[in-house]
Amino acid sequence: MRAIKADTSALIEAINSKINTMKADFTSYYDRAPRDAGFPYGVIGGFTASPLSAGDLSMFDADIWTDDKLPSATEELESLCDELRNFLHNRTIFQNGVAAHIAYEKRGDPDDRERDLSHRSLTFAARVFYYE
Repeated sequence: MRAIKADTSALIEAINSKINTMKADFTSYYDRAPRDAGFPYGVIGGFTASPLSAGDLSMFDADIWTDDKLPSATEELESLCDELRNFLHNRTIFQNGVAAHIAYEKRGDPDDRERDLSHRSLTFAARVFYYE
């Protein structure tokens, strides 16, 4: 039996494209958003992987950013965090040779405050299998 190789790029693309179906006015990027990204937006990154007897356990962060200059920025941010958590938790994704079952782990308020931006970070775990 031939072992199937891990494909982190395919995993990232599968998760990111699924997040981009969540809401019409919300875009998710991998690792870094472009400077001209419109608010609100998400950035996924921080991928780690640990091998299991079958597949991998991968952890990743999903950061959500809103424009803090708007009066409703905090409420929008909290609402988006809940929406993303509810959208991804217990979801299974099949795409491009990747099968991933995602579970919500925790939420944090990063201490890297940037002026005029509201930001939260959600951490998810994914049990990942690769197939041909």
